[in-house]
Amino acid sequence: MNKLLTLFAVLMAPTVVGSQSLAGANGVRSGITAAARHVFDDATMPGKEFRVLHTTYAPGGQNPKHYHPSHVVFYVLEGSGVWQEEGKDPVTLKPGESLHVRPGMVHAHRNASTTEQLVFLEFVIVDKGQRSTVPMR
Repeated sequence: MNKLLTLFAVLMAPTVVGSQSLAGANGVRSGITAAARHVFDDATMPGKEFRVLHTTYAPGGQNPKHYHPSHVVFYVLEGSGVWQEEGKDPVTLKPGESLHVRPGMVHAHRNASTTEQLVFLEFVIVDKGQRSTVPMR
């Protein structure tokens, strides 16, 4: 029986640890400035709005667990950031790298540096008037 419990603990440890270590999952949204660079609609996508956001995370900035109701593509311009989708290993992105997050995917991200800013673009297509980020409580 002890061997069975030990085996169970070993097999479950990555699941428990992974769920607790979601990058920037704990805490408060902090150090984030986002500016809309382009916002427009297109007749070929009725009711939709295309947004390009220029986002800056101050050193140590983070966005705890949240999701987007639409597809989002992040493209890093400066610095490095850690993105982690729930149940997956964290990914560190550097300038020139991108990441696609699917609608509804719970994730968190943070600036990997405590001394330099992280700057990236967000490309989002959402329903008109819809918020693009929904925090998890």
